[in-house]
Amino acid sequence: MMKIDLHVHTSEISRCAHLTAEETIARYRNAGYDAIVITNHFNRSTAEYFARQGIPDFTGCFFSAVRSAEEIGKKYGLTIFPGMEILFDGSGNDYLVYGMPESAVKDFDSVFRMGPAEFSKMAVSEKALLYQAHPFRQGMTIVNPEYLFGMEVMNGNPRHDSRNDIAVQWARKFHLHQIGGSDCHRIEDIGSAGIITEQPVESIENLIQVLQDDAYKIFCSESAQPEIF
Repeated sequence: MMKIDLHVHTSEISRCAHLTAEETIARYRNAGYDAIVITNHFNRSTAEYFARQGIPDFTGCFFSAVRSAEEIGKKYGLTIFPGMEILFDGSGNDYLVYGMPESAVKDFDSVFRMGPAEFSKMAVSEKALLYQAHPFRQGMTIVNPEYLFGMEVMNGNPRHDSRNDIAVQWARKFHLHQIGGSDCHRIEDIGSAGIITEQPVESIENLIQVLQDDAYKIFCSESAQPEIF
């Protein structure tokens, strides 16, 4: 059995995160997790921040941070997978992406200019999965379900009302794959949600297969919603 958090931020890239990769990894291991997906913010404002720091290659910096986290994870016995939380220009919606190769998003400026319709086509061609994150949180808007592989129906962040119950009903209505994650930014977020699978997940390819097959259960802590579904 593997316990995995699909939505985790670290301070190396996500400026709103309060924990470094090493702090995050150590705490997740202590919380009994086997793996986490680092889904740092991949958006224009973050890229512009790094450019002002003298780092124009945002995509390279983004994936380098994940590779560093993977090495730290080996030290603690926690498997680290790469992911991203994309925000397109002119939109308030966030999207979780799993399995997108670095080469496909090297031209990050072009990626930010895409909307979900265009990006979803690229995701399909790259065999990546696109989910709308916390779709019913304040400020989010609903997109055409045809653009999505799935939807985050359990977001464990305690500082937001993500209206997870509505997300579940919407995903069911449109037959979207459902996932859950902590949306971790701070210590108190660790362990609030995730998935449990009976299958071994040793690579991003394994994770993609598990998600495609719905071979998992979503769980959440009692403070968020005391059930596994």
